[in-house]
Amino acid sequence: MSTLRLLSPFRSDDLTKDRGGEKRAASRFPRKAAVFATSALLVSVFASAASATPLPGGQGGSPSQVYNCTGGNVPPGTYNSVVISGVCFMPAGNIVVRGNLDVSAGALLDAVTPGDPTTGTPVVPATVVIEGNVFVGDGGVLLFGCSPNISCPAGISYDSIRGNLIATGAQGVVLHSAAIGGNVSISGGGGGAAAETCNAQTQGAPLITNLEPWSEDTNLLYTPVYTDAEDDTIGGSLTINGLTSCWLGSLRNQVGGNATFTSNTMGDPDAMEIDENVVNGNMNCSSNSPAVQFGDSGSAPNIVGGSGTGECGFNVVPLNPAPEATAQGQGFPTGIPEHITVSTGSLRTYQGTFSDTNVASLPPVTTEAGDSIIVQLDNFVLSGAGLTGSGTYDSSQPPGASGEAFAATQYPNGSISFTAYITCIPCSFDGQSGAATVRAYGTVSANGIETGTFLVTSGGPFLIVNGTPTTISAGGLATLAGYGTFFGSGSTVRLVEHLAIAGP
Repeated sequence: MSTLRLLSPFRSDDLTKDRGGEKRAASRFPRKAAVFATSALLVSVFASAASATPLPGGQGGSPSQVYNCTGGNVPPGTYNSVVISGVCFMPAGNIVVRGNLDVSAGALLDAVTPGDPTTGTPVVPATVVIEGNVFVGDGGVLLFGCSPNISCPAGISYDSIRGNLIATGAQGVVLHSAAIGGNVSISGGGGGAAAETCNAQTQGAPLITNLEPWSEDTNLLYTPVYTDAEDDTIGGSLTINGLTSCWLGSLRNQVGGNATFTSNTMGDPDAMEIDENVVNGNMNCSSNSPAVQFGDSGSAPNIVGGSGTGECGFNVVPLNPAPEATAQGQGFPTGIPEHITVSTGSLRTYQGTFSDTNVASLPPVTTEAGDSIIVQLDNFVLSGAGLTGSGTYDSSQPPGASGEAFAATQYPNGSISFTAYITCIPCSFDGQSGAATVRAYGTVSANGIETGTFLVTSGGPFLIVNGTPTTISAGGLATLAGYGTFFGSGSTVRLVEHLAIAGP
């Protein structure tokens, strides 16, 4: 068994730039099942509803007709609908909204900070299930879904929205490890001049650093604003249009429809990071400033089932990582040319297996909702006709920087949601050798059947090891692109992998 209360954050290739608390890292849980595999480009929206039954309205009895939060904590419970009209938190337990959730103009919903931010630091915040739609009004802020890439050092809340998410003129929308059944549409907004320049510090005021989340800085006097979607599954389309902000990220999302990024303006020249997404439909990126680019520390390309156009065209070959990262003195090696987007038609399909051996575990942490947060650190072997290699857990490095780190939430009914972080050194594919990283997303049923998807997340000529850009190999698997699915039980699972080398 394992716990997510870690002193060191998990490692992730894109965790090198802190956007007001948006980058951190992750790990795995205690049952012997492997973490990845693949099949057709069918995006599966993983189930993330809480298994425990929450108290209606936090008190028992029938659900409240409308819960209007004017400030403070939303208590665990079941509600017909929720209106956020102040600065509100969802810190603990299970929260189910049968209908819609509205974040009013100028209001802020923080569903990513574990526990009351003034009194405690639990592992994860509430597990939130919205059965209807979510609307964010002009100047509103939505922070939804917690993971090691944001406020949770190693836990993941697996929040879900079964309808659409529509934000119009919102100051910021941040989504992490969430499942959205419908469309995500973010249009306009973004925070204005302070956000556009990425300099929200008030002239002449005392300097405050590492102030997070935004809910502790409601006037945004110190915190740069950004909009970001990471590790999400979106059943419909993802559209971000006309946003003016400091930074925009769309990383490792699985999109069932189209993905569109148009007419967005960022203040940071290294700020339009649209990478590693798997898109079933078309992907269009145009009129963005700066143009769509790879992440700071090297990322994998987007994979698109339909057409790729504009800045996300199949023929666009920028440097990976973006040259702006080096220009800003962040110490990253010079990037290498790589396709920003590849067609699923260019990938080849392989069969393989993944086997793991547990090396270390941490004590489980039980949340207020009755869920167990678990971490397992493993060695693994990857075999078959596609990607082959192994990984060994190194206790001298942060969890996630070596071998396999598996972060899981186990619900009272015995089922599990997990995200696994895999570093394969050495690894080989198509006659080339080097390093590769993979992120897997899956579930384990109460009777032990494991299913899910994975994305290749490595890219560029190096990896981040202990926070330092480290050249692993010149070339090799630096431009590996791929995704897949997995199925099985026990310590070995079957893989279907779709892979290609995406160099120029």
